[in-house]
Amino acid sequence: MENVTVPPTAAQPWSWRPPSPPHVYIPPPALDKRGNPDVQIQLGKKHQFDASGFANSDFLNTVTHGDYHIGDGMFSWKYESRRTAQQILPYLYLGPIMAARDPKFLQKNGITLLLAVRDVKSAVARVLGSKAAEELGIPYAAVDTAGNQELIAAFPRGIEAINAHLSAMHQQNQNGSSAAGKVLVFCESGNERSAAMVVAYLMAMYSMDVVRAIQVVQAQRFAVAFDDAMKVLLQTYGSILGAKRDVLKCSRQVSNPATASSTPSVQRISGSSWKPKKRSLEDDDDGSMDVDGTGSMTDGPRFEKRDGSAPFWDEAGS
Repeated sequence: MENVTVPPTAAQPWSWRPPSPPHVYIPPPALDKRGNPDVQIQLGKKHQFDASGFANSDFLNTVTHGDYHIGDGMFSWKYESRRTAQQILPYLYLGPIMAARDPKFLQKNGITLLLAVRDVKSAVARVLGSKAAEELGIPYAAVDTAGNQELIAAFPRGIEAINAHLSAMHQQNQNGSSAAGKVLVFCESGNERSAAMVVAYLMAMYSMDVVRAIQVVQAQRFAVAFDDAMKVLLQTYGSILGAKRDVLKCSRQVSNPATASSTPSVQRISGSSWKPKKRSLEDDDDGSMDVDGTGSMTDGPRFEKRDGSAPFWDEAGS
């Protein structure tokens, strides 16, 4: 009898889907001296509003109201609360489309701008419109994306829309012709896209990391839902903000020799002829990889102590 070749058998279950993003754990907020969740928003004295991309950075020091302690809505949260909007900041609300269409809510809370975070399909179908806002003369703005991955590019547009409106209302308020601006950020449920936009706003305006920003938002609107993909996306946005702040900080230190001299990691530029030193291969080699006899780079040591298993195994048939 001839031997028959049997196709390799999978050693472990697998599928064709893309790898899952790493799990991002969001712990409950720390407790204060009274045993209540600590959800205080603190604005550091050295916060660099220029990194937010908004031109009038001096205005932001006023509109953010400095330090702010919000109430903890988790203790009083009810299932019906998901249908209404919650106040995240003195001038920023988060909620579903139902809140944007409620004229009583808009008037009672003095909402002066509706910001919709919506899918492009909803924009074409005009699903997230608000007739109540039109009747009350409340401006309407929208940030449209084709998917959640596009949110990372949409965050700056949403933040710019919020700050531009608040700045305009602040100018009118100084002239005595208008009240302070208040913005309602919403999507279909108020728990996903719009919640991510508010988290991104806190990260940009208050230098929060993604964990702290989600804790603050969830303390007010307990129904928000962030899957791991959205958390990773927000983490990436946080890295972009951190890079912008570092570049801004270095630029200021370079332009001011007095501050640059106190920071060893920043090289002072003494003249216009200064050029950065080009890195060599030796500078990039950190010794973590070996060079074999053929001159190619290998990273075998990384796998020496791993308990690996073959993805498939062969079974001979007869």
